[in-house]
Formats: sequence, C-alpha cells, structure tokens
Amino acid sequence: MHKRCSIVGLWLLFLSTFVLAQEKTTITWMTDVGFGTGIDEVIAAFQAENPDIEVQVDRLPFNDLFAQIQIRMNAGGSDPDVLMVDVPVTASYGLRGWLAGLDDVFTDEEKANWIEAARTAGTYDGALVSAPVSTSTQMLYYNKALFDRAGITPPGVDERWTWEQIAEAAPKLTFDEDGDGTPDIWGFNWEQTIRIYQLQPLPVSLGALAIGEDGVTVDGIINSPEWVQAFTYYQDMFNALKAAPQNDTVPSGDMFRTGNIAMFVGGPWNLNGYANEPLEFEWGVSRHPYFEGGSIAIPTGSWHVGVSANSDQPEAAKKFVQFLSAGPGAEIWWRETGNLPAQLPILDMFQNDPQFETAPMSLMKVVANEASENAVPRPVTVGYLEYEQILQDAFNDIRNGSDVKTSLDTAASRIASEMAKYR
Repeated sequence: MHKRCSIVGLWLLFLSTFVLAQEKTTITWMTDVGFGTGIDEVIAAFQAENPDIEVQVDRLPFNDLFAQIQIRMNAGGSDPDVLMVDVPVTASYGLRGWLAGLDDVFTDEEKANWIEAARTAGTYDGALVSAPVSTSTQMLYYNKALFDRAGITPPGVDERWTWEQIAEAAPKLTFDEDGDGTPDIWGFNWEQTIRIYQLQPLPVSLGALAIGEDGVTVDGIINSPEWVQAFTYYQDMFNALKAAPQNDTVPSGDMFRTGNIAMFVGGPWNLNGYANEPLEFEWGVSRHPYFEGGSIAIPTGSWHVGVSANSDQPEAAKKFVQFLSAGPGAEIWWRETGNLPAQLPILDMFQNDPQFETAPMSLMKVVANEASENAVPRPVTVGYLEYEQILQDAFNDIRNGSDVKTSLDTAASRIASEMAKYR
C-alpha cells in the first residue's frame, strides 16, 4: 500500500510538473495602432525566443492610447503589463508611480548603447523607468515633378530652406486641377498638424522657450510675441496663403504618396515606407526648415517602453522590454516601423552598411545626422499630458482661423490652471 501510494504520488508530481511546464505566462502590451505590422513582427520574434511567454496586444489610436493608460493606471489594475511611453510623459508617469524601475533589466553596456539624450529622458528621480525604443528627427520631403511643373528648383539633400522660402514656394505649388475653387494639389503641410512635437520648432527657431525653467510656467511664454509670430505664420499657411489643407483626415504622408501634396515636413518612417513601396514620381528630402535669422530647431524624442508598477507578471514584462529596447527587437522595430532607432550600433549601421550606399536608403545618413544636431526635445514637465492636449486644441483653433493671440492666451490660462496642482 505504501509503495503504491509512493508511485501514485510520483506520478501526480510528474503530471503537475508537466502541466505547469506547458502553461504560459501571459502579458499585455498597450501600444499605438500606427505601428502596424511592426507590433506583430516583434511579438513573433520574442515568443520564438520565449515560448513560455504569450504577449497579448491592445492597439489604440494615438490620443486614445494616452487616455486609456490614464484610465487603467488610475484604476490600479494589472492590465497592461507593458506600455508604450511617449518620452515627454515619462516624468508625469513617474510622478504618479505608474512605472516600475528598469535599472536592473539592462547591463551597463546596453545602457551605453542608447543615445545619451534618450537614456536621460527615460530617467525620473534618478531611476530608469522607461527604456528607449526610438528617437526621431524631421525632414522636408518634396515631389520633384510638381516642383518642375511650378518652375521651382527644390532644395538639395544638404540644403536647409527657411520657413520664409517655404511660404514663398507653397502657393506656387498649389494647383486647382478641376477649377472648382478647392485645390487638388497642395503646396505644403506638416505631418502632425496640431501636435507640439512638430510645431514647437517654429517658436523655438525665433528664440522662444516652450515652457518655463520650473517645468510648469507657461504664461508669458506660450503667448509671447515669438509664439504669436510663429503661429501667425502657421495660420497663414492654411488661410492667407491657402497652401495647406485645413482638413487633415488624410495624413500628409499618404497625400504625398498619391501626388496630392508637393512638400511636407515629416519623420523618417516615411522614408522607410517609400523605399519599401516605391513612389511613381521622383522625390527627395532636405533638411528641416528654420526662420531666417533664427536658430535651427529640429524635433526629437520618440517612443520608450515601460513596465506597469501594477503588473502581476513583472519579470516576464521586463524580459519583453529588454528584448524590444536592447535586444533583437530593436532592429526588428526599426526595419518594420521605420522609426529612427535610439541604439547607437544601429545608427552606426547607416554609415557603414553597404545597403545604405544608394538612394533612397542612403538618405538615412542625413536623417541620422539631423537627429544628432540641433535637436530640440519637448518640454520636460510633470504636466505634459495637460500641456499637450490643451495646445492641440489651441493649434486646431488657430488653423481654422481663430485669433492667434487670443487662442494662445486662452491656452496659457488653461494650462496654468492645470499646472497649479503640481506646484
């Protein structure tokens, strides 16, 4: 009897061990739907290396992503385990205690392989809480066929037009093909028409700040004469010059692909996309514009990835974050999404790998150079979420013709009210 019980016990132990071995740890990853198939490729590669971990993904549009992160993290639940963190909200999330520390996840060598600015931006209160996945820069894309039609010589790849040159050329590159009074081909647009990320260089080029040194003061800054001048220029592009479409339902990158926009300021992810699916016309890129007599200011900063402090699978979540930020997932992410990598070894590849010797991928050398010079990060503030959303409202009003100074004054007042809780 005793012997039989021992055999049965051993069998049950073996069976339970076998069953447990077959069980998978499941983690959830909340990310921007705009990353497309890059999400799936990273997950597939990670799960191939870690068959005991299953990654479930929650894909949300950009603004919905931030809203849902706030809702779920405030609720204190364990979902999501992993979240994409737009770099300027690191401080905000850190202040709220939403992110787990990541210093133990990466070796010193892995940390040294990140762009220093990206590593610094992922740190809050002395601890790494969001790991760099991408960095960014912006370029001026142009359709040479439309420039030829207008009799305008486009800028060379190492040229940097002024915003004044953009304003002079854009109306000449705007065409009403069917004569109905509405252009079918527009001269210019920004890719992110109402986001501070892409519009901040306008006032900064004129010598303005984006926020006070204390990280909360905005009155007298975002409604300063420089901001008014910058966003009068912005408004004129849509209204006085009528060279940019007020309706941004169709992204500028897509309008460029179809030949319906002559030039736009956009990110390097477009370059990757146009290389993989070649355009039907001759095109090129040049360096980011600036105001004549002003400073060169180029947007930078991009996506990081973090682990929720409430995750009930923190080890599995951290393993995924390491894979995406410093492991094989980093190069997969760049190749699939076109987002400029924050890892120095991958950036070095642009300079040394033969695949980047011929156009259009040879343009990545210029992109990498732009990302390392004259870069202007978004404001570091614990109130970034409020700051960005209120400015989006102001920029949308200005684009649609509202008085520039009044719109910026209103935004400054609203942001100041929100920032009061952080003082």
